[in-house]
Amino acid sequence: MNREILVVSGGYADLDFIRSIIDEKERYVIGVDRGLETLEVLGIKADLAVGDFDSAPQHIKALYDEDHTFKFNQEKDYTDTHLAVLEALKQKPQAIILVGATGGRLDHMLGNINLLSICAKENVQAFMLDQKNKIRIIDRPVSIKKICQYGAYVSLIPFTDKVTGVTLKGFKYKLTDRTLVRNETIGISNEIEREEGFIILESGELMVIESKD
Repeated sequence: MNREILVVSGGYADLDFIRSIIDEKERYVIGVDRGLETLEVLGIKADLAVGDFDSAPQHIKALYDEDHTFKFNQEKDYTDTHLAVLEALKQKPQAIILVGATGGRLDHMLGNINLLSICAKENVQAFMLDQKNKIRIIDRPVSIKKICQYGAYVSLIPFTDKVTGVTLKGFKYKLTDRTLVRNETIGISNEIEREEGFIILESGELMVIESKD
């Protein structure tokens, strides 16, 4: 079992940021198609290369043998990043971190957010990271220590049509047993004011975004 798996997708991502994530700790790395180019620039070889490789240069494809490659046809029912996440889940990791998954095409970014819900259902923590945002989807209570939070703001956005029993403790703007519905924005831009913020819910799924200005 790999404790954490880093998935480097093909969207725009700052090279220094990705290097900092990789250097932070040792992780199993999955490169997703064009994300393999990002890794090559950084001088990093992925543990597994995933994709249809329609956008990866030939010299990069040549770096990976069959034992370290999961290749599929261009005409498929899943995105490259979706298939990479499914491969990551097979390894029963403690956490999956996606980078290069927010920059670029909006359709891919929204699709990637849906992958966080798949991971939550498998009881695996999954995060999408870029320079300003840390995104996850939760279906159970979590806490965020102020000293460890990704940015100054924490936003809660219903991912399912409604999320019941939402209670916030340790936050500037508190909620008690509140039902949040998809078209509300009441959960945007909250702040942790104590040492730890607690997010409690009874049913549904919440998108939790920690953001920096």
